[in-house]
Amino acid sequence: MKRIIPLFSLFVAFVLIVSACGEKSAGDQTKGGSHSLQGEFITILTGGSSGVYFPLGGTLAKIYTNMGATANSQSTAASATNATTLNQGKAEVAFAMGDTIADAYEGVDSFAEQGAQENLRTIASLYTNYLQIVARKDASIETVEDLKGKTIAVGAPGSGTEISAQRVLAAYDMTYDDVTADYLSFSEGVEGIKNRNVDAIVISSGLPNAGILELATTEEVTIVEIEEEKIVEMEKDYPAYFPTKVPSETYGGMEEDVQTIGVNNVLMTHSDVPDEVVYEMTKGLFENISEMQDSHHAAKDIRLENALDHLPTPLHPGAEQFYDEEGMEEK
Repeated sequence: MKRIIPLFSLFVAFVLIVSACGEKSAGDQTKGGSHSLQGEFITILTGGSSGVYFPLGGTLAKIYTNMGATANSQSTAASATNATTLNQGKAEVAFAMGDTIADAYEGVDSFAEQGAQENLRTIASLYTNYLQIVARKDASIETVEDLKGKTIAVGAPGSGTEISAQRVLAAYDMTYDDVTADYLSFSEGVEGIKNRNVDAIVISSGLPNAGILELATTEEVTIVEIEEEKIVEMEKDYPAYFPTKVPSETYGGMEEDVQTIGVNNVLMTHSDVPDEVVYEMTKGLFENISEMQDSHHAAKDIRLENALDHLPTPLHPGAEQFYDEEGMEEK
């Protein structure tokens, strides 16, 4: 018995050491400082379960949880809802479209009634959405001007897509009086094209868009160009917009790149979140960027060097501190 007890004690000690090493290894999987968010409660607003924000938010919540926070992601109606909820301090982080956030911060268009959402602050620009006007080939729509007299699915009333549709028409001295505007979701617009009830649809998304890919397998479609000089003019009023191109290899049947409007998706917070917390959240995001990129193909374009592109609001000071340490300046 005297021999057994020491041996048993050594075995227990060995098990405890191995267990502790295992715990340390698991905790070290996420970078950004050992438990640097310990004790923080972080709610992340995303979007619908079928969208890009949903998986990205879930991954970000895991990163922050591994940094010590109590973090969770919540499915929402996306950008507009996220802007007002975040401005009220009911969450700490949100994904959103840059143009929607810019409108919210200024209190214009769909935010005119609520007023300026002045508490919004930016953490980072993430990846680009492309405004795509997709027309049936047999509708003979080659330019924006050709939309006159046509039926267009413009998105839900007051949505970011629908507001962009109005702004593009205005850039060409057109209004809804010149077209038949159907306030249809993108999926409804796709069905409308298939049923010949709709001539064109407007969507803002990453590339490639799965719905357009699917549509292009059964219908001949055209991606309508928005001229660069028009976009440059629009930038003066809507700084979140910038010229970009849909590459020719994106969808079948495209013969060349198509000029259009780009808008960045952004990660947002609000002014009352402490600087040190936002600093750690920003650092944690970029030190674990491979996890974000693995969660959805759209996230492959999230890069530190693009984080300060076309910001829709002032940076949060905590995020600014991180970028200063990286030697980066807002573009």
